[in-house]
Amino acid sequence: MHYPVLYSLQRCPYAMRARLSLLLANQTVLLRNVKLTNKPLEMLAVSPKGTVPVLYFPHVNKVIDQSLAIMYWALSRNDPHNLLRVNEPDVSNEIRQLIQQHDDVFIPLLEQYRAAARYHDDKEANARQACESFIAILEAKLTYSTFLMGDTPSLVDYAMLPFMRQFSKVDRKWFQHASYPKFQQWLITHYNNPIYAKAMRPYPEWLVTRENVIFNRES
Repeated sequence: MHYPVLYSLQRCPYAMRARLSLLLANQTVLLRNVKLTNKPLEMLAVSPKGTVPVLYFPHVNKVIDQSLAIMYWALSRNDPHNLLRVNEPDVSNEIRQLIQQHDDVFIPLLEQYRAAARYHDDKEANARQACESFIAILEAKLTYSTFLMGDTPSLVDYAMLPFMRQFSKVDRKWFQHASYPKFQQWLITHYNNPIYAKAMRPYPEWLVTRENVIFNRES
């Protein structure tokens, strides 16, 4: 069996996206856990930009090195949970638009917030408030349903989860008392999902062991 190779980093939110989608789509890959301070030459040879995730298909010399593209690839092959909502064009379009807003607007604001907190910048509160404008949108949507597109998860829930996890951890004390009960419950629901635990399982650095991990091994 020729499995694709996934270069990944445990706590990178983009790599988390990829691992979540592969699990949800029941796609098996050879996982190579890396450190960005010690990038494998094998990874750089197929994706010179040097970031994760990288999904490499050695038998056809194909590379997918964008997290969202990996999610769509996996779910286009198998979508047992109807995460793409392919039979609901309006919902599918809304999913794409919300993910684009998240990636283009929220993620840069989140990076500013994390940087301000890391360096104890006096603009931390302002940076957090900028993020909250998007969090408020999610809170409003979750007032009417358990997940962002209804009572079952969709692609947008899993595409955002790793970054919302980061947001919640920048200032844990503040977040625990923040006025976003539906959003907080949404996070807890995901954390309690066995898929999340599988996606976050730690693996040794591939350059040290040179052992491929069969991720999501078929039973």
